[in-house]
Amino acid sequence: MQFAPPRRSNRTIINVTSLIDVMFLMLIFVMVTSTFKEPQPAIQLDLPGSTSARAVDEGPSVITLTEQGALYLDRTPIVEAELVAALRARLAESGDDRIVLRADTNSQHGRVVHLIDLIKDSGYARVSLSARVEAAAPGSAP
Repeated sequence: MQFAPPRRSNRTIINVTSLIDVMFLMLIFVMVTSTFKEPQPAIQLDLPGSTSARAVDEGPSVITLTEQGALYLDRTPIVEAELVAALRARLAESGDDRIVLRADTNSQHGRVVHLIDLIKDSGYARVSLSARVEAAAPGSAP
């Protein structure tokens, strides 16, 4: 009587347990090291309309003046006393002397003029006022 040795199966079995362990470790690493974007404060602003407004590239800095008189420098609230120093620091850092002033339609004209003076005092040479583009009235000159 001859006993044949037990046959080995030709089926290959891949053990995926270690692969699943690695995938879970990578998932945990991504979840722990991820940073979530902080919500940006929404600035309610009604820009004045203008038929002569044209689109231009915004400068590296934008100052926003709301109807309530709040000031923002690139969406960051700032008080007027700190504005000149912050603008001088940005100008020294970027070297770009362009800035955009976005003032609400209902903001005070005197406050806008005062802000332009502060911007000029801080060294910015080119100040742009932001406006909404409106369609020209029929029969008006372009």
